[in-house]
Amino acid sequence: MIVLIISALIPAILVLVAFRFVNKRRKPAIFGVYQLKNKNYYFKFVLMYTILRIRQLVTHLKRLLEIELGRSADGIAHVQRQDTILEQQYYLDHAQAIDAVYFNGMSKEGDALICGLARRPGNVCDAFLYLKVEGQELLLSPNLPDTYLKQKPIEEGEYSVEGIELKNFVPMRTWELKYNGEMKPRNDGDKKTKVQMTLTWSAKWAPFNYDKQISPRCLAGSIAREQWSRDYFNLLKRVHQTHYEQMGFAKGTVSIDGKEHVLNIPCVRDHTFGPFRDWRTFHRYVYHFIFLENGDCAAVGNVCQPAVLSNLTIGYYCRDSDQKVFPIDSCDFQIYQHGEDQILPKDYGFVFEAGWQNYAVRVKVDDEETFYIGKEREAKFYERWSTVDINGVKGRACVEWHYNNVQAKKTAKSA
Repeated sequence: MIVLIISALIPAILVLVAFRFVNKRRKPAIFGVYQLKNKNYYFKFVLMYTILRIRQLVTHLKRLLEIELGRSADGIAHVQRQDTILEQQYYLDHAQAIDAVYFNGMSKEGDALICGLARRPGNVCDAFLYLKVEGQELLLSPNLPDTYLKQKPIEEGEYSVEGIELKNFVPMRTWELKYNGEMKPRNDGDKKTKVQMTLTWSAKWAPFNYDKQISPRCLAGSIAREQWSRDYFNLLKRVHQTHYEQMGFAKGTVSIDGKEHVLNIPCVRDHTFGPFRDWRTFHRYVYHFIFLENGDCAAVGNVCQPAVLSNLTIGYYCRDSDQKVFPIDSCDFQIYQHGEDQILPKDYGFVFEAGWQNYAVRVKVDDEETFYIGKEREAKFYERWSTVDINGVKGRACVEWHYNNVQAKKTAKSA
């Protein structure tokens, strides 16, 4: 009798579970922006994770095959052919195309450098420079807080505008950063300071290419949260950009009103390019560039681009002891819990995983500045110089907080 009852109950339970699953409502996005895990999440995650893992394996085997066949260098004494191609300037053949180079470094003494130059069609750039040396006041390039600049004919096609000049000498090995012009102290915008800077950026670690090395766990988890359709995947492909970073050191001299200073700081280099970059498609991101006193470096953050990836963890960890670079596999920093209304936290923490090890991070903000990108100020950025502690190891960090500024402008105009 009991067997008969159980035999009758099992199909009924299965039908009930299936009915509830099929009719389960989709959880609403947090703030109408950040998608959550819904009923098909785990199936979609497993599928995407498998695809991404296979793609990474194929890419790795192709690189090894090129070496074996003598088509490319060994990647140690020389640079592989694919990496040399990445370092070339991108042809801006679309209306929203971008080719951007970015440097961000900070020493334990407080010396700091942030330099960015994004080439856009029509010979215009978004470019800026922040410089702080030997405890002196922070210096800003004259155009800040705006970054939209027009290139002169002699600068066209180069990473060069208004005194900023960036050049690659050895792919994935060495870049030169130059500036020759006036800068302004942060607290006295009318004062002009003559600055001449010549720095050499040299790589210490191998590059981290997000196309090939991003954690499949993070990317699959982010894609699995979104609502899938053919249009969704077409859009995901359309907005894709090639993005890679590399940790190293920036060394050289800076002359400020004739007084020379020596600069030697850990510094990350970023190169991003692609046929489409519209800052209006981004809602927010927070990105930590971390330089620890034990020689380790890290980049870790979270990006919200609502149309395609509303909650994506990105980053990598560079371990000095064996020169290995690990992708960030998970992070409990939830972007919607921090500064959604632009009231930014000044003391916070989070935990991330990389290389099968957990890292507990504490961030304490010491200083910050803001600037805008785009002719219409479509994006607002906070650069926040901070002290950090990771598993008891002290360090410094520059944390970049980005906000979509379009809605803020509309509100200001209507008021």
